[in-house]
Amino acid sequence: MRRCYGRRHNYRHTNYHLREWHRRRRLNLQRNLIIALLAMITLPLMTVPAVAAQTVGDLPAVTGLTSTGLPQDMLIFDRHGTLLADVGDQGDHRIVVPLGYISPNVINATIAIEDHSFYSNTGVDFGAVLRAALADYASHGIKQGGSTISQQLVKQLFIGPHPDNSLQRKAKEAVLAMEMNRRYSKDQILEMYLNTIFYGSQTYGIEAAARSYFQTNAHDLSLAQASLLAGLPQAPTEYNPLLNLTTAKKRQFEVLNAMVEYHFITRQAADAAFATKLTIYPPITHYQAPYFVDYVLKTLAQQYNIHPSDRRGYRVYTTLDLNLQRIAEQVVRDQIAQKGNFYNFHDAALVSEDPRNGEILAMVGGDDYNRPGGWINMADTPRQPGSTFKIFTYTAAIESRKFNMITPILDAPLVFPTWGGVSGFAPYIPLNYDLKYHGVLPLKMAMGNSLNIPAIKTELRVGIPNVLNMARRMGVTHLNQPDDSYSLSLTLGGYEVTPLDMLTGASTLADMGVRHMPAPLLSIKDAAGRDIFTYDPTKNATQALSPQVAFIVGSIMSDDRNRCMEFGCHGDLTLPGRHVAAKTGTTQDFHDNWTLGFTPTLATTVWVGNPNNQPLSHNSTGIVGAAPIWHKFMQQALAGTPDQWYAQPAGLDKIGDNYFLPGTENVPSPVLGWPVCRFGSYNPYNLTWADTLIGGVPCVLGGAPRQIKTKTG
Repeated sequence: MRRCYGRRHNYRHTNYHLREWHRRRRLNLQRNLIIALLAMITLPLMTVPAVAAQTVGDLPAVTGLTSTGLPQDMLIFDRHGTLLADVGDQGDHRIVVPLGYISPNVINATIAIEDHSFYSNTGVDFGAVLRAALADYASHGIKQGGSTISQQLVKQLFIGPHPDNSLQRKAKEAVLAMEMNRRYSKDQILEMYLNTIFYGSQTYGIEAAARSYFQTNAHDLSLAQASLLAGLPQAPTEYNPLLNLTTAKKRQFEVLNAMVEYHFITRQAADAAFATKLTIYPPITHYQAPYFVDYVLKTLAQQYNIHPSDRRGYRVYTTLDLNLQRIAEQVVRDQIAQKGNFYNFHDAALVSEDPRNGEILAMVGGDDYNRPGGWINMADTPRQPGSTFKIFTYTAAIESRKFNMITPILDAPLVFPTWGGVSGFAPYIPLNYDLKYHGVLPLKMAMGNSLNIPAIKTELRVGIPNVLNMARRMGVTHLNQPDDSYSLSLTLGGYEVTPLDMLTGASTLADMGVRHMPAPLLSIKDAAGRDIFTYDPTKNATQALSPQVAFIVGSIMSDDRNRCMEFGCHGDLTLPGRHVAAKTGTTQDFHDNWTLGFTPTLATTVWVGNPNNQPLSHNSTGIVGAAPIWHKFMQQALAGTPDQWYAQPAGLDKIGDNYFLPGTENVPSPVLGWPVCRFGSYNPYNLTWADTLIGGVPCVLGGAPRQIKTKTG
């Protein structure tokens, strides 16, 4: 009995709630019908401001509205206008386009399904309101909507996505819609609507929807595509073709039928559009040249205080050449795939620019942006540069007038009393990469063959502060500690800088001593097309060193004979039939290897290694790791460009194949011998810096204590 009573009780309880639900629905439908009738009577009266204010309260101003004023995405383009990135706000996207750009298929489909009397009504279609209310009442459910395009736009702009169902709210919406129709043309209203309305999948406006669902644009939408999208705003989730394709197709059928009914298309066209099999894409965020896009976003934030979250619709035109970018990405990918496992390098970076203006043309920050940690831009990450840093040492040496390009340098053992070992208090014995000594060589061969002992001697005679000063003048931004923080390993690339730093240095030589800091932006425009920024290379130009010094160093780096001893002749540091300057670098224990080089119109730096600092295998130097990437990129990037080199600048003397600053032809060599320390025995823990100096440079020991070896190439 208890069980039967429970069932009867549950049945009565459920039946009561069902009757109550039907009663409330009838009341709501009756109320909607009454609202529709009242609207037809009262809304015309509310066109009088005083009546409107008394009925619906204060209304927001509808003045000053434009499509371009809508919150929208930042668009980033390459130098030729190709889109690199559509940067939205946490996945939401809106790209405003003018009405004239939007396909007529979209316009006609939208008007047919949403507001067929759009061009003739006053912003409120009173007949549609009444018909919708009667249809809802007759069917005991919500079957039709009576909102015009103007009313839907008002709801989006002023009321919000989840409005209440009060008479006051409906009246406010209607009054604002009519006011909008008095102040704006129908085309202006339609343009704002098509750029405002939500199409699902985090897309607002027809351009973002076209890109998201069909990977096309609003201008090129077919009738089949347009009719599918036009059906979405009424219920973006329910009609989303990615979630409910069957329901979306039914809605598309309704749109096409409406287009036929209102004579926008023929029945045959509607049937053909409905039968078209569409490829629909899930929403994705994909950037071309993602490392460069990240670098641009960082530059915008740091230098211009512009952020994607501003939603100001900035159009950013960059310096990147997407054609060169694709070449760079491919050669990096190929080298890692072909040689990475053998030499144990699994990442690489390449950055290239026009040295005449600093405009970045290609930037590869890694092999795979989407792998774990792959988003780190190694083109802008400090690493030890190895012997590529010697370009600053020898440039400072030439400028000092203590050296010329044939100054003889003795490549022989050096044993410094300190700076070796972990503590720095053991003797330090620098070694060349090949573990050999080569006797007396001219400076140009010491530089070309990247010999460490001559570089250290040159650095110490020039002075570490002067080498630092030269590197900073030429564009290195990461050596910002006090000068006395740096030791003689500076010239061997013992302190971290970025590939961008090294590129700027190489570009300064390439532009005859004129430094341009890396420039990723050509122009910035706001959503209305107004100029925010335009790049002026003349304002980014500094004469960091004389053309004469730059020309001498460039001539050393471009003469393949200067490096044949260590690197072989006619290798990857040359380009067949073309003048080119180049320099390699390999760091201590093979953690990094580099190649940089330039012509008058293109400078490129390449880094190869592992972001986790794992050493490379099989003596992987710059010549086998980075140089092939540099060579292939430069060769392809310069294809079709005639060979170019520099005319000898005035103010240089030439003797044979060698160039000299006037008065330096016969300067005595400061690096043939080296001063020997005056103490016979010593305790490195008790030595002061002054104790080791003779003639302004650190002395060397005359004996042969335990060797603490270091080598780079």
